[in-house]
Amino acid sequence: MGTGFEILVSLHVLCAIGGFGAVAYNGLYTSLAARRPDGGTSAVLEVNRLVSGLAEMLMYAALLFGVGAVAASHSTIKFSSPWISAAFGVYLVAIGVLHGWIRPNQARHLEVVKRLEDPARSPSCGDCGDCGMCETPGGQQAGGPRPASRPVAGAPASASPEGSEGAVDVAAEPPAPKSNAQEVADLRRYERFVNAGWAGFNLLVVAAVYLMVFQPGGR
Repeated sequence: MGTGFEILVSLHVLCAIGGFGAVAYNGLYTSLAARRPDGGTSAVLEVNRLVSGLAEMLMYAALLFGVGAVAASHSTIKFSSPWISAAFGVYLVAIGVLHGWIRPNQARHLEVVKRLEDPARSPSCGDCGDCGMCETPGGQQAGGPRPASRPVAGAPASASPEGSEGAVDVAAEPPAPKSNAQEVADLRRYERFVNAGWAGFNLLVVAAVYLMVFQPGGR
């Protein structure tokens, strides 16, 4: 099949090892980082997230080199072969699990970890600028002037500060923080979601390896 085919297959295998292998233990990272007695959990998870981002690039490269290898095989290996079609399907499902399930739950898990490490951190602190109780992108400091209240849809005109003296501006009130027990419960729930996602992802990788090694249905 030629040198070009062999080079593309080698690059495909190397990228698959570097990409999928790099994230194989991410579920374990999540569990162990959350149980560090000395803190620093968020730092560990941030570094793991950055490395996983590089691994994703290798996953995409593995697909490109795999397609190139099939094309360079001069029809010795065909895209219509059952194992090739199945391998592409498994790959797409794995990427869907990664971006549709694992990544969103990882983001939520990391946010809870950061709040537990810094209890004074509000869930939306610095993001909206509505509460006036923190430093915002606009330059407001803690205890600074509160922004003008916004009318609530469906509320009578007398409910606004201009129409009724002493009315409470609900829209400007910061959200009530969760209790520590609630935060820990959220942490454990998102940890289970992330670990289940990585377990399913790894099983899909094993299925892809089986298809490439044994080639059921022939070439």
